[in-house]
Amino acid sequence: MNKKIIFTCILLIMLAFAATSCKLPASGAPTFAVTQATLVPTSTQGVAAEPTNTSAPPTAVMVTVTSMAPTSVPPTAIPPTTVPPTTMPPTAIPPTVAPPTSASRIQFVAGGTSAVLQGNIDSGYTLNFVLAASATQTMNVKVWSPNADVYLGVIGANGQEFLNPASHDTLWSGVLPLTQDYYLSLTASGGTTSYSLSVEIPPLGAVVPTANVTPVPGTFDPFVTYGTPTFDDPMTGGNITDWVIPTTGLLPNTQYIKISESDAKFYVTGKMKSFSTWYFQWRSLTDIYLQSTFDSGNCAGRDAYGMIIRGPQHQAGVSFGYVVSFSCDGQFWVFRLDGANPFTTVNLVNWTKSNSILAGANRQNVMGIQAIGDTLTIYANGNQIAQVKDSKYTFGRYGVFVSPDVTANYTYRVVRMTYWDLVK
Repeated sequence: MNKKIIFTCILLIMLAFAATSCKLPASGAPTFAVTQATLVPTSTQGVAAEPTNTSAPPTAVMVTVTSMAPTSVPPTAIPPTTVPPTTMPPTAIPPTVAPPTSASRIQFVAGGTSAVLQGNIDSGYTLNFVLAASATQTMNVKVWSPNADVYLGVIGANGQEFLNPASHDTLWSGVLPLTQDYYLSLTASGGTTSYSLSVEIPPLGAVVPTANVTPVPGTFDPFVTYGTPTFDDPMTGGNITDWVIPTTGLLPNTQYIKISESDAKFYVTGKMKSFSTWYFQWRSLTDIYLQSTFDSGNCAGRDAYGMIIRGPQHQAGVSFGYVVSFSCDGQFWVFRLDGANPFTTVNLVNWTKSNSILAGANRQNVMGIQAIGDTLTIYANGNQIAQVKDSKYTFGRYGVFVSPDVTANYTYRVVRMTYWDLVK
């Protein structure tokens, strides 16, 4: 698909605390302490103009990419032990998880198919809810909290467990096997916090996209692998100065992109369809694991959100970096930006469907980028979905990316952004 792509370079002039931010054309653990490096101003002079627009489509160059095929189990030389036949019926396996003895019942309004509950929950406490649903219906459940540290559990009245809070997930979607009560639990792992629980059950017979089925839970957890992060931002406004323009103290709001903070929520808006835009904060890093939780917002088709890494220094007068994006329809795209005028890119992974990405509007997905040397490894909700090798850029700033395809003024939310500096 040829898209007219524009990119905007918002050059942030450093003040005393030097936020070196620049705009280019176009999931759980306990809350950790935030550590920030000392900032040094790069300049107090005016910045040179950078290219901000191109009427030509990007020059796409395909390169080899290592796709992630399912791991196969090697055959064994030892034949399996033969189980002798038995005339006795198999013993039923009793439920291993008992539903809670009490729970607040959720009831939809007459004719409704969804409900939203809001409240507060104390640290270490679990709230339980219950609702009745029919077999073969699809249930979509999502919990939101300011620090993304309230975790979801789903259990059937028969004891079948669908989601354990220990998995640190905040959403679940699946086809229900039985007509019965279903119990939802919310467990706060951090401090006392607010929460919002949304439950949707489309009527029987409604067409439910297969992409809405919960992906296989991922096995990669950077909190386990790398420990305490170097920087952990719940994106509730405490670090909003990372994104403001120092000369004005305002967040960027141009013809093509808008970043806003409202009610302790961080939003990115792409204003024009078929235009891609990204925007940097000030930190420059080399080898990192960068993870962001996104809420896709009111999206459709290939409306895309994501991150850019290893971008240019402030006032460099050039545009480059690696972009990883997810789309509303459950695809991902990885490309390298090499120039602004003419706009030139290298497709490291062309648009590819992934069952690990929850498709649809108002879906939460966790994107992870491990950048070590010339190797970029891409994760979706803890599942490795791609790995590419490219040695063009090894150091630079990171930021956010937006590319509306169907929706004008497409807006998504960054729920959490965390990185681990892997340089030893």
